[in-house]
Amino acid sequence: MLILNGGHPLPRRRCFSKTPSKPTSSLLLNPFPITLPDPSVIWNRYSFKSFACLLQNNPRGFDPNTQRSSLLKYASELDLPVNRFMQLAKSANSVIRLSIDIGGGTRTFAALMKIFYNVTMLTTTMNVNAPYNEVVAARGLLLVHVPLQQRLPVFDGTMDLIRCGRAVNRWIPSTVMEFMFYDMDRVLRGGGYLWVDRFFSKEVDLEKVYEPMIGKLGYKRVK
Repeated sequence: MLILNGGHPLPRRRCFSKTPSKPTSSLLLNPFPITLPDPSVIWNRYSFKSFACLLQNNPRGFDPNTQRSSLLKYASELDLPVNRFMQLAKSANSVIRLSIDIGGGTRTFAALMKIFYNVTMLTTTMNVNAPYNEVVAARGLLLVHVPLQQRLPVFDGTMDLIRCGRAVNRWIPSTVMEFMFYDMDRVLRGGGYLWVDRFFSKEVDLEKVYEPMIGKLGYKRVK
C-alpha cells in the first residue's frame, strides 16, 4: 500500500519473506495455460482465495486465452492488434527487440511478443487486491514491481518499444503523467515506438490536456 500511494518502500530488514507451499510444481511451461496454478500464490494476502473465485469476480487479465484473442484481432478501427503493429514496424525497417509494458497486468501482451516475435519485455505491474506479479512469474515472464510514478529502472535510449496499457489513463494526476511520459522518452531509443493503448478520458480532457502533453514529445504519429 505504501508503494501504491507514492511512498518509498520500507528499508531493508533482516527477515525472511513468505513463499508459496509448492513453488516449483506450480511453474508453467506454457504461458497460455487452461488454468492458472493456485499453489503459486499465498492467498491470505487477498480477498480472493483461488483463481476460480478470482475469475468469477474479476476476470480481466486472469483468463490468458481470452485476453490473447483481444490482442490479436480488430474490434474497431481504433484497435491496433499485435500483428498489425509488427507489420507497421517492419514496413519502417524498425527492429523491435527490447520493450517495456507499463501497467501490463498479467503480461499476456508480453507473452505474445515473446512467443511470436522473440521480443524481450519487462512489465511493470502492482498487486491491486489480486496476484498479478505471482501470475507473471508463474508464466515464466519478466516483471518489475514498481508504481507508475517511479523512474523506469533501465538505461537511457535503450528500448525499442514502450506500451502503455489500461493502467495509464485519466486517474493519474496530469503532473505525474507528464513526468512519466518524459521518462518513457528518456529510455526510448531514436526511432523507437510509444504505443498508448486503450487510453480513456473525457473528450474535452483528451483534446486540451493529454493530446498536447504527448504532442510535446515531438513524435511522428504512425496510427
